[in-house]
Amino acid sequence: MDHPWIFYLLGQKVNLNTLIMAWAGMAVVLTLAWLSTRNLKVVPSKLQVVGEGFFDVCRGITMATAGKRGDGFLFFIGSLFLFILTCNLMGQLPLKLISIPHGELIAATGDINTTSGLAVLSLLFYIFYGIKKKGLRYFQHYITPNVFFLPLNLLEDVTRPGSLLIRLYFNILVGEILSGIALKSAPYVLPSLVIFLELFVAVVQAYIFAILSSVYVSLLSDDHH
Repeated sequence: MDHPWIFYLLGQKVNLNTLIMAWAGMAVVLTLAWLSTRNLKVVPSKLQVVGEGFFDVCRGITMATAGKRGDGFLFFIGSLFLFILTCNLMGQLPLKLISIPHGELIAATGDINTTSGLAVLSLLFYIFYGIKKKGLRYFQHYITPNVFFLPLNLLEDVTRPGSLLIRLYFNILVGEILSGIALKSAPYVLPSLVIFLELFVAVVQAYIFAILSSVYVSLLSDDHH
């Protein structure tokens, strides 16, 4: 891939390629959400059917990990899933053909800064939700089964989001690299095959990130944990 399109804001580097794609992903999700819910009917329109289908998928993720208790954090897991899925899929559009001053427009999730932000957000949410549901008893799991397990339990909180961000980042990044190579080496047949494979990877990786985040939230907010 080409060098990223960098500009400086308050002395800090900002990757404009990633910023554009992340905001574009949010705009797509918000627009589709608005279009599919602005005029709800008993006999749904095609857009309403699509919106209800996505809702069922998101609720299926939380139901699989926490049952009806998952409705309490469905809004977070659903938003996470839809944003990652949209960003992943946007990376498979022929955006590399668009000329920009520097770099190229790739999936926002192909930038480790984006996946790191999503992983930290997931970490903060399951800590927040655990405290909300259990109060100060939440911190008891850090010294379970005894106080000597405190370092290991703290380390577990770091490795969970770490595994999420690395898995998502490398899968999407490799797909972007393969798509770029295919586009340059065989501009017709090969890119289509690579993109077809990466569409599958894009959906699977969004699902894995969401369902693992849901598992972590469920575990740390369960009264029996």
